[in-house]
Order: sequence, then C-alpha cells, then structure tokens
Amino acid sequence: MSTTPITKDSAILIVGAGTFGLSTALDLARRGFSNVTCFDKYECPSPIAAGNDSNKMVEYEYYAPEETPHPGDRMRLESLELWKTDPIFNPHYHPVGFIYAASSKATLDEKTERVQHLLKHEYRDYEYLDTPEKFKKHIPVLTGDLPGWRGYFLNQDDGWLEARNAFVSTFRECKRLGVKFTFGADGDIGGLLEEEGNALGIVTKNGKQFRGDRIVITAGANAISVLDFKDQIQAKCFTLAHIKVTEEEAEKFKGLPVMFNFEKGFFFEADENLEIKICNEFPGYTNLDSEGRSVPFFTEEIPVEAEEGVRQYLRETIPEFADREFVKTRSCWCTDSPNRELILSEHPDYSNVILGTGDSGKSFMLMPVIGKYISRLVEAGTAGLTEKDAQFWKWRPETAGDRDDQQARYGGSGVVTDIKTIADWVSASNPKPHTIF
Repeated sequence: MSTTPITKDSAILIVGAGTFGLSTALDLARRGFSNVTCFDKYECPSPIAAGNDSNKMVEYEYYAPEETPHPGDRMRLESLELWKTDPIFNPHYHPVGFIYAASSKATLDEKTERVQHLLKHEYRDYEYLDTPEKFKKHIPVLTGDLPGWRGYFLNQDDGWLEARNAFVSTFRECKRLGVKFTFGADGDIGGLLEEEGNALGIVTKNGKQFRGDRIVITAGANAISVLDFKDQIQAKCFTLAHIKVTEEEAEKFKGLPVMFNFEKGFFFEADENLEIKICNEFPGYTNLDSEGRSVPFFTEEIPVEAEEGVRQYLRETIPEFADREFVKTRSCWCTDSPNRELILSEHPDYSNVILGTGDSGKSFMLMPVIGKYISRLVEAGTAGLTEKDAQFWKWRPETAGDRDDQQARYGGSGVVTDIKTIADWVSASNPKPHTIF
C-alpha cells in the first residue's frame, strides 16, 4: 500500500499528547509543518501520562567502538546527545551517574556479562561494588545494610531527567511553533473515522469527527481504546511513592547517582518540592477485560504489597526513611510490546495511519528523538525509515503469542498480577488498607 504524499500544510492529527505525541508534534513543527493538531482528554501535562512524573532514569547500553548497536539502542544514543545539546531538553538532564545492582547473583549476571565485555575492550570504566562500604562511597546517605547487594557504578552520561519539566518545556515550544491542541471531550478519541475501507480521520467518544491527511496514534497505554493492535501491546501498571524531606536532608542527596536494584527498586534525589520518589521493582500489574485485553485503570492508590516493597527497599538502603509517611502515591501505566521494543510503522490496513507505541517502560529518555522517526513515517511511510529500522520496529502481531510476561523484570512476586485480584490498597490520602473494587 503506497503512502499518499503530503505537503507542509496537510492536516496531521496526533492522538495522544504524551511523550511520543509531543515529540512528534515538535519535530513536525520545527520542520515547517503548519497544520498539526494534538488530541488528548487531559490538558498537558496530562495527570495520567506516564511522562508526567518528577523524574525518570537515563540509562543506556554502551558499545565498544567496533560494535554496531541495533536500532533501538542506536536511538537511545541519539537521544542522549540531544539531552546534552537541545535547549528544550538540556536544562532537564542530570548526568549524575548510575548504580546497577541486584540482591541475587543470577539477576546481576545478565548485566555482568555486558560489563565484563566492555572492561575487556577498555571502553568503559565500570567499578564493581561488592560491599556496603563501596556503595556508600558513591552514595554517602546510605545507612542500611544492603544485604547481599552487588552491582556496578557508572559515572558517565547516565543519571536522571526532570520528566515533568521536560514535558512542559516541549508542550510550550510546540505551542510557540503553532501546534494546535484539543483537550477535554473533543480530545477524547474513541477510534478512526472510516469510510469505504479508508481512514479519513478520527472520532471522539461523543461522536465528533475530525478529518486529516495523516493520523498518528501515540496514545500510550490507552492506544488499545483507539485501535485493535492484535495483542501486540499490553498495558502494565507500576507503582511509586513520594516521601517528604527537609532542606537539609535534600541537600545531602543532591548530585548523587541514581541507584537501581533490579529486584528491589530505585530512588532519585529530592525534587523541587523536597520530595523523594521511590519505586519498587516487580514485573507489573495488568487489568484484564472480558476479552483478555489489559485496560489502564488510573488511580493514585497502590497495593499494600507495593507499599511494603517501597518500605523494604528503604529499610535496606535508608532505614530512617522506611516508616516516613507517603505524601504522594501513584499507579503508572506503560505499554509493553512482546519484546519490549518499539512499534513504529504504518497501520497494515491504512497507510495514512501511523503508529508510535510500545514504550515498554523504558522510553521517556527517547523524548528528544522519537518524534523524528515517527515524523519520517508521517512524511513517507515505511520508506521514510531504513530497511533495518523498518524491520526492527514493524507491526508484528505474529509475535504476540510468544510474549514472556515477566520481560526481564524482577522483584516482587516474580509474576504479572491482575489488579482486580488485589484486595488491599493504600494511598497518601488514605494510608489505611482499603478496597477499591
């Protein structure tokens, strides 16, 4: 199916004004496209957008000079360069370093093999951490026993991002460049406007129609409410909590590396509100409907088992914070593809419908660059990508049956759980266990 050419004033409709949608709108506007409209139920930054968060990790694979990264990792390297140089993104990038850790040998071995290869080629200067004292050398605020912890410290480029601030910065630049935004009921898209087998535009859930030359689906975990993705994407929920710290405590965290234990969780330095975000690590939750699809269920509640996971992580790292009250809790949804790589392609039935999805919980750092690739599809369809890239990110429903639900995520119960089976929940505003279903 050939892609009909477009011009700079062709109507481009972007469904979802989140990380991927804003990035796409920004790239199109920077290159002179003058009729770009983003649709979203919520105003930016959307309260349910995964990217609307105080901070996100920057961590990517390193390659010895003789190696060629695959398209997904190459994109991460491109994005890192833009975090360093693009004035919209650079103020929100903090390359403070990163500690990879695990509490069991088997989990750490996956990272160790890669690290040892790079050490052999004298390309990266990783430091092996095998005692609590070595961890505490890099993160002096650690007072816990770190039982069984082993890991690696990396001091270059990795760190964290001011996610919400980058999100807002991108939104403002899009508006400055003329991108239009439709929020509220008119931005709550329910599907495609179809006629005689063609996609002519989009339809809101209340029946309003918008016509366009290109339709871009970047709706994150809500994408399945717009299109049938043939089980390629699965919405998964992860949990986080914030605790309040004093200015004196916050100062002690300033500039410290991110510490990520694959089995326990991670935390960042305090944000501008003197809050520290902690995430517990586990394979995720789903919310299955009668058809077996995982449908996002946005809430500020978290399961009691998630609260216990956060507090256990703190007991092992900073025990004096372990019983501090939560000032914010949230269940955050991402969109997993079967192999946790992106889906960037034309829709197989409609060449003017472009898909940008499959963030798989690791794609916020792509915000400066993901729009470039989606825009190439908008302009030229699959021909806008290299053959290798198009193959790597293609529409691939045949892979859905081979999905490994754990998908290289560890911790917790070790399995993906449906949230409707969880009885007890808590939140910052209601810290006593209660039910929500």
